[in-house]
Amino acid sequence: MPVDPRTAAPRPLTVLLAEDEDGVRAFVRQVLEQAGYAVLPAADADEAERTFRTDPDRVGLLLTDVLMPGRTGPELAAALRAVRPGLRVLFMSGFPGGPGLAPDPLPPDASLLDKPFSIDRLLHAVALAVANHAPYA
Repeated sequence: MPVDPRTAAPRPLTVLLAEDEDGVRAFVRQVLEQAGYAVLPAADADEAERTFRTDPDRVGLLLTDVLMPGRTGPELAAALRAVRPGLRVLFMSGFPGGPGLAPDPLPPDASLLDKPFSIDRLLHAVALAVANHAPYA
């Protein structure tokens, strides 16, 4: 029997999470999964890009740390957007003025979630990023 798209449950949004700190990554993953998001965790930009390239259309939002060993969050975002323009991106940083420390500046319309953050602030920032249709949320 065919599924009626008007009554079918929406597919959960998939968040690609690039964060090098194990504890932060685990916390964010748990919060987002409990809120109904599907989460693809990655410990660095290279792992995130490999995960993304397996199914680029699956990812609805890239949530990435600004500064990570190897490539930065802005570098990762640029690489993924080269494959899928318009991918929504939310940056997070634990450094005051985080974007100023990165070798690559954030886009002028990029959102930044400062660490540490509460569960409510995380969920609010993700919801805004998802609702925003700009290339960078």
